[in-house]
Amino acid sequence: MSQNRVLLWALSCALVFAAGFPFAAHASRALAATPPGDAKAGADQEVLKMNAECNDAELRGDVAAMDNCETADFTHTHANGMVEHKAEYLKGVGSGAHKFLALDLSGVQVRSYGDTAIVEEHMHLRADNSGRIADVNNLVMTVWTKLQGKWREAAWIAVGLPGSRPAASEPK
Repeated sequence: MSQNRVLLWALSCALVFAAGFPFAAHASRALAATPPGDAKAGADQEVLKMNAECNDAELRGDVAAMDNCETADFTHTHANGMVEHKAEYLKGVGSGAHKFLALDLSGVQVRSYGDTAIVEEHMHLRADNSGRIADVNNLVMTVWTKLQGKWREAAWIAVGLPGSRPAASEPK
């Protein structure tokens, strides 16, 4: 009887090992697909660098640099809910309809997930919108995606904070 128990125990262990082997292989593949902490930190730094470069291009009104920062289907959602697609937004910047006078960021945070990242920040923006001055404080969320090895901005979304003065009656 004890010999039967030993055989039964050995057979049970073999079955558990054989049944668990495919799951272990799947788990190890999933772990291998997860970037190590250094890779994630590197991606976060790349996104933050691109975010700063693209904000600088916007402040300078450099439409070519902005075009290079954005995906073809980029959307810019203003705090008032107006949505502009890439072509119309870049046209507004290029024509001077959207001229950025000051752009100050704080509380910048990034979360990356492989080829996607989200940047959240507080933005104080002073802009001349067709002769109307806007002085706004927004919470901004930017969605980034890595395309052909380069981080590009896919969406920019702002939420106005109390005390903001959207473009109103203040002439140039």
